Amino acid sequence: MSNLLWGNLINFYQPPTIDRAELDKIVNKSYIPVLRIFSQNPDLRFTINLPGSTVELLIKTGFGTLIKKIAEMAERGQIDFTMTPKYQPIMPFLDDNDLDRQIEASNKICKRYFGINYTPKGLYSPCMAYSPVVSKVTARFGLKWVVVDDISISNGNQNGRILLYMDKAAGGIILIPRHRELSELLQGAVWAKKLPRSSSDFIQMALQKCPNDKYFVTVIDAEYFGYTHAGRHGLLKALYNEAKIRKVTLSDLRTQIKRKEFIKPVEGTAETRPNDMKRKKPYFLWQNESNIIQQTLWQLFNLASAEIKNAGSKGDPQYVRAREMFDSASASVNWLMASGNPWWNGAYALQAADDLAIAVFVLLSSPLKAKENAIAMRLKLYEDIEQFEKNGEIKKWQKNCLRLNNIPFERFFTRLQPEENNSEPAK
Repeated sequence: MSNLLWGNLINFYQPPTIDRAELDKIVNKSYIPVLRIFSQNPDLRFTINLPGSTVELLIKTGFGTLIKKIAEMAERGQIDFTMTPKYQPIMPFLDDNDLDRQIEASNKICKRYFGINYTPKGLYSPCMAYSPVVSKVTARFGLKWVVVDDISISNGNQNGRILLYMDKAAGGIILIPRHRELSELLQGAVWAKKLPRSSSDFIQMALQKCPNDKYFVTVIDAEYFGYTHAGRHGLLKALYNEAKIRKVTLSDLRTQIKRKEFIKPVEGTAETRPNDMKRKKPYFLWQNESNIIQQTLWQLFNLASAEIKNAGSKGDPQYVRAREMFDSASASVNWLMASGNPWWNGAYALQAADDLAIAVFVLLSSPLKAKENAIAMRLKLYEDIEQFEKNGEIKKWQKNCLRLNNIPFERFFTRLQPEENNSEPAK
């Protein structure tokens, strides 16, 4: 048996605005089979990211038995929960008050359904977006670790996976780096060059890529295992039965890897590419100055933020309603799926624009000019999306991204079925 430790975090997030038919398929093809691996093997433990918005979504759409099953596994001590913002925003984009409110809202929901067994020790920053803001939030909530993409470490001062890292700016918060390449191989992501066909294939790849390492960490989206890739949950099940690697939760990993080193990590995300780092644009997929759809959405977001804060200071009776709509619209997927790099589904940006504009419109304290601007931005976004989809501009963005990353066009455009809406980046 190898001494190599494997920590795996499974992300069960789905946006509240997801199409109901798509959610049904994700739950039945992926969530149920993946959770069955652990419910049928009570000795297995794993780390899970399950934000409050997804808990509510599953309850409201008739999948409460799934939450009950997770609660039963938590009762048996199988689950290492993460703490996370309710609506999964890119954390470095929000201020402390917005972040704290979303995390507290998610905690309240999870405590309601998981009770005393909801005791997270680490934080999951959506898309593994990292900046000093993230570590400071982690410390503020009394957590011990945060999972980050290895680009935030390797562009800093990485000495290999023989130790863990501590952020100098946050006084001892442990940074646990995701192994990007192995995560993408396991998940079958579009960036992966060669996919493992069996658990032994993956183990061989892991041992080759970690010859002198003590551990590796994968962070995966549950929908890849059965929904995006039919039958792939069988690979996950086989891996948890492999004796060649030792399975641990991320919280266990923090205690088992004794050596720690202070470093100054850099900003980055799970979707940040090396070229983005060279251009000093770690959040390029969400903040592309050339993407007028994203820019319009950010303008509307900033307008809504200012109006809602002003309404709160004035005691506006519609403040709570507007704030909830704003929080929901802050989801990172709304900008990522408008990037065209290569992900695209205009419905996310349109829904976010609706929520933000209505949030401004319902405020009694918001001036007429602000409401007119919000409606105008929403209309512009609708018109631009319709025009760009009709004239092929979106396809040009996608093809340019694939060309720069040496990914064949056919591989991206034909590998996903229409029902999947290209919704496959890490969330």
